[in-house]
Amino acid sequence: MSQKSDGVTSAPKTLLSGPWLNVANFITLLRVLLAPPIVLLLLYWQQHPQNMSYKLIAGVIFVIAALTDKVDGYYARKNDTVTNLGQFLDPLADKLLMLPVMGALCYIKLLPLWVLIVILVREVMVSVIRVIGARRGVSFPASWSGKAKMFSQVIAVSVLIFFPASHSEIFVQIIVYLMTAITVYSGIDYAIRSRREIFTRDRGMI
Repeated sequence: MSQKSDGVTSAPKTLLSGPWLNVANFITLLRVLLAPPIVLLLLYWQQHPQNMSYKLIAGVIFVIAALTDKVDGYYARKNDTVTNLGQFLDPLADKLLMLPVMGALCYIKLLPLWVLIVILVREVMVSVIRVIGARRGVSFPASWSGKAKMFSQVIAVSVLIFFPASHSEIFVQIIVYLMTAITVYSGIDYAIRSRREIFTRDRGMI
Protein backbone atom coordinates (compact mmCIF):
# COMPACT_ATOMS: atom_id res chain seq x y z
CA MET A 1 0.00 0.00 0.00
CA SER A 2 1.17 3.49 -0.77
CA GLN A 3 1.97 6.05 1.88
CA LYS A 4 0.61 9.60 1.63
CA SER A 5 1.71 12.88 3.13
CA ASP A 6 -0.71 15.68 4.03
CA GLY A 7 -1.43 17.80 0.99
CA VAL A 8 0.65 18.14 -2.14
CA THR A 9 4.30 18.46 -1.18
CA SER A 10 7.33 19.06 -3.36
CA ALA A 11 9.27 15.96 -4.38
CA PRO A 12 12.61 17.03 -2.83
CA LYS A 13 11.01 17.94 0.50
CA THR A 14 9.10 14.66 0.61
CA LEU A 15 12.07 12.48 -0.31
CA LEU A 16 14.61 14.18 1.93
CA SER A 17 12.41 14.27 5.00
CA GLY A 18 13.95 12.31 7.87
CA PRO A 19 17.56 11.20 8.47
CA TRP A 20 18.21 10.01 4.92
CA LEU A 21 22.01 9.78 5.32
CA ASN A 22 22.31 6.26 6.74
CA VAL A 23 23.92 2.85 6.19
CA ALA A 24 20.86 1.37 4.48
CA ASN A 25 20.88 4.04 1.77
CA PHE A 26 24.62 3.55 1.26
CA ILE A 27 24.00 -0.18 0.74
CA THR A 28 21.34 0.73 -1.82
CA LEU A 29 23.87 2.97 -3.59
CA LEU A 30 26.37 0.10 -3.61
CA ARG A 31 23.92 -1.92 -5.71
CA VAL A 32 24.11 0.75 -8.40
CA LEU A 33 27.91 1.05 -8.24
CA LEU A 34 28.34 -2.69 -8.81
CA ALA A 35 26.49 -2.63 -12.14
CA PRO A 36 29.32 -1.15 -14.31
CA PRO A 37 31.97 -3.77 -13.37
CA ILE A 38 29.46 -6.55 -14.08
CA VAL A 39 28.75 -5.13 -17.52
CA LEU A 40 32.44 -4.64 -18.31
CA LEU A 41 33.30 -8.19 -17.23
CA LEU A 42 30.53 -9.65 -19.39
CA LEU A 43 31.63 -7.65 -22.42
CA TYR A 44 35.25 -8.60 -21.83
CA TRP A 45 34.26 -12.24 -21.52
CA GLN A 46 32.52 -12.00 -24.90
CA GLN A 47 35.84 -10.91 -26.41
CA HIS A 48 37.72 -13.68 -24.58
CA PRO A 49 35.21 -16.57 -24.27
CA GLN A 50 37.97 -19.05 -23.51
CA ASN A 51 38.62 -17.30 -20.19
CA MET A 52 35.64 -18.30 -18.07
CA SER A 53 36.91 -16.45 -15.00
CA TYR A 54 35.51 -13.14 -16.26
CA LYS A 55 32.02 -14.64 -16.53
CA LEU A 56 32.26 -16.27 -13.11
CA ILE A 57 33.48 -13.06 -11.44
CA ALA A 58 30.65 -11.14 -13.11
CA GLY A 59 28.18 -13.70 -11.80
CA VAL A 60 29.51 -13.54 -8.25
CA ILE A 61 29.43 -9.73 -8.21
CA PHE A 62 25.89 -9.80 -9.59
CA VAL A 63 24.71 -12.16 -6.85
CA ILE A 64 26.33 -9.93 -4.21
CA ALA A 65 24.66 -6.85 -5.73
CA ALA A 66 21.29 -8.61 -5.81
CA LEU A 67 21.63 -9.63 -2.16
CA THR A 68 22.05 -5.99 -1.14
CA ASP A 69 18.38 -5.59 -2.09
CA LYS A 70 17.54 -7.69 0.97
CA VAL A 71 20.30 -6.32 3.21
CA ASP A 72 19.39 -2.64 2.92
CA GLY A 73 15.72 -3.23 3.68
CA TYR A 74 16.48 -5.54 6.60
CA TYR A 75 19.00 -3.10 8.05
CA ALA A 76 16.62 -0.15 7.69
CA ARG A 77 13.75 -1.96 9.41
CA LYS A 78 15.93 -3.42 12.17
CA ASN A 79 17.49 -0.06 13.01
CA ASP A 80 14.34 1.98 12.39
CA THR A 81 16.00 4.01 9.65
CA VAL A 82 13.36 3.63 6.93
CA THR A 83 13.18 6.94 5.01
CA ASN A 84 11.14 8.33 2.11
CA LEU A 85 14.34 8.65 0.13
CA GLY A 86 15.25 5.03 0.82
CA GLN A 87 11.82 3.84 -0.32
CA PHE A 88 12.28 5.84 -3.52
CA LEU A 89 15.90 4.83 -4.18
CA ASP A 90 15.53 1.11 -3.45
CA PRO A 91 13.47 0.20 -6.57
CA LEU A 92 15.42 2.74 -8.60
CA ALA A 93 18.66 0.99 -7.63
CA ASP A 94 17.11 -2.31 -8.75
CA LYS A 95 16.49 -0.81 -12.18
CA LEU A 96 19.98 0.70 -12.41
CA LEU A 97 21.43 -2.72 -11.64
CA MET A 98 19.19 -4.94 -13.75
CA LEU A 99 18.77 -2.88 -16.93
CA PRO A 100 22.50 -2.40 -17.71
CA VAL A 101 23.24 -6.07 -16.95
CA MET A 102 20.30 -7.22 -19.09
CA GLY A 103 21.46 -4.84 -21.81
CA ALA A 104 24.87 -6.51 -21.77
CA LEU A 105 23.26 -9.96 -21.91
CA CYS A 106 21.19 -8.80 -24.88
CA TYR A 107 24.31 -7.42 -26.58
CA ILE A 108 26.13 -10.74 -26.26
CA LYS A 109 23.04 -12.59 -27.58
CA LEU A 110 22.03 -14.34 -24.36
CA LEU A 111 18.79 -12.41 -23.82
CA PRO A 112 16.22 -11.67 -26.56
CA LEU A 113 15.92 -8.02 -27.53
CA TRP A 114 12.13 -8.06 -27.24
CA VAL A 115 12.40 -9.15 -23.60
CA LEU A 116 14.70 -6.23 -22.83
CA ILE A 117 12.32 -3.80 -24.56
CA VAL A 118 9.31 -5.08 -22.61
CA ILE A 119 11.19 -4.76 -19.32
CA LEU A 120 12.50 -1.30 -20.24
CA VAL A 121 8.99 -0.04 -21.08
CA ARG A 122 7.70 -1.36 -17.75
CA GLU A 123 10.51 0.28 -15.79
CA VAL A 124 10.10 3.64 -17.54
CA MET A 125 6.35 3.60 -16.90
CA VAL A 126 6.78 2.75 -13.22
CA SER A 127 9.53 5.36 -12.78
CA VAL A 128 7.28 8.07 -14.24
CA ILE A 129 4.47 7.02 -11.91
CA ARG A 130 6.80 7.10 -8.90
CA VAL A 131 7.98 10.62 -9.77
CA ILE A 132 4.37 11.82 -10.13
CA GLY A 133 3.56 10.17 -6.81
CA ALA A 134 6.52 11.83 -5.09
CA ARG A 135 5.42 15.23 -6.36
CA ARG A 136 2.01 14.61 -4.80
CA GLY A 137 3.38 13.33 -1.53
CA VAL A 138 2.60 9.65 -2.24
CA SER A 139 5.30 6.99 -1.83
CA PHE A 140 5.06 3.38 -2.95
CA PRO A 141 6.95 0.86 -0.80
CA ALA A 142 7.76 -2.38 -2.60
CA SER A 143 4.71 -4.59 -3.16
CA TRP A 144 4.69 -8.38 -3.35
CA SER A 145 4.47 -8.21 -7.15
CA GLY A 146 7.50 -5.92 -7.29
CA LYS A 147 9.45 -8.27 -5.04
CA ALA A 148 8.41 -11.25 -7.21
CA LYS A 149 9.54 -9.31 -10.28
CA MET A 150 12.96 -8.61 -8.82
CA PHE A 151 13.37 -12.21 -7.63
CA SER A 152 12.46 -13.63 -11.05
CA GLN A 153 14.85 -11.24 -12.80
CA VAL A 154 17.71 -12.17 -10.47
CA ILE A 155 17.10 -15.88 -11.12
CA ALA A 156 16.89 -15.45 -14.89
CA VAL A 157 19.98 -13.23 -15.13
CA SER A 158 21.99 -15.50 -12.82
CA VAL A 159 21.18 -18.54 -14.96
CA LEU A 160 22.18 -16.71 -18.15
CA ILE A 161 25.46 -15.51 -16.64
CA PHE A 162 26.55 -18.77 -15.04
CA PHE A 163 25.21 -21.07 -17.77
CA PRO A 164 25.39 -19.07 -21.01
CA ALA A 165 25.59 -22.16 -23.23
CA SER A 166 22.10 -23.18 -22.08
CA HIS A 167 20.38 -19.91 -23.06
CA SER A 168 18.56 -21.57 -25.98
CA GLU A 169 17.40 -24.62 -24.02
CA ILE A 170 13.68 -24.89 -23.32
CA PHE A 171 14.07 -24.86 -19.53
CA VAL A 172 16.03 -21.60 -19.60
CA GLN A 173 13.62 -20.06 -22.09
CA ILE A 174 10.74 -20.90 -19.76
CA ILE A 175 12.57 -19.11 -16.94
CA VAL A 176 13.09 -16.03 -19.14
CA TYR A 177 9.48 -15.99 -20.38
CA LEU A 178 8.13 -16.47 -16.87
CA MET A 179 10.33 -13.61 -15.65
CA THR A 180 8.97 -11.41 -18.44
CA ALA A 181 5.37 -12.31 -17.59
CA ILE A 182 5.91 -11.52 -13.89
CA THR A 183 7.54 -8.21 -14.84
CA VAL A 184 4.55 -7.25 -17.02
CA TYR A 185 2.10 -8.26 -14.29
CA SER A 186 3.94 -6.18 -11.69
CA GLY A 187 3.75 -3.19 -14.03
CA ILE A 188 -0.01 -3.64 -14.42
CA ASP A 189 -0.37 -4.00 -10.65
CA TYR A 190 1.63 -0.80 -10.16
CA ALA A 191 -0.53 1.09 -12.67
CA ILE A 192 -3.68 -0.01 -10.86
CA ARG A 193 -2.25 1.09 -7.50
CA SER A 194 -1.22 4.47 -8.91
CA ARG A 195 -4.66 5.04 -10.41
CA ARG A 196 -6.24 4.37 -7.03
CA GLU A 197 -3.72 6.20 -4.84
CA ILE A 198 -2.68 9.14 -7.02
CA PHE A 199 -5.13 9.93 -9.77
CA THR A 200 -8.35 9.02 -7.94
CA ARG A 201 -7.11 11.12 -5.01
CA ASP A 202 -6.46 14.07 -7.36
CA ARG A 203 -10.04 13.95 -8.67
CA GLY A 204 -11.32 13.95 -5.11
CA MET A 205 -9.37 17.14 -4.38
CA ILE A 206 -10.89 19.08 -7.27
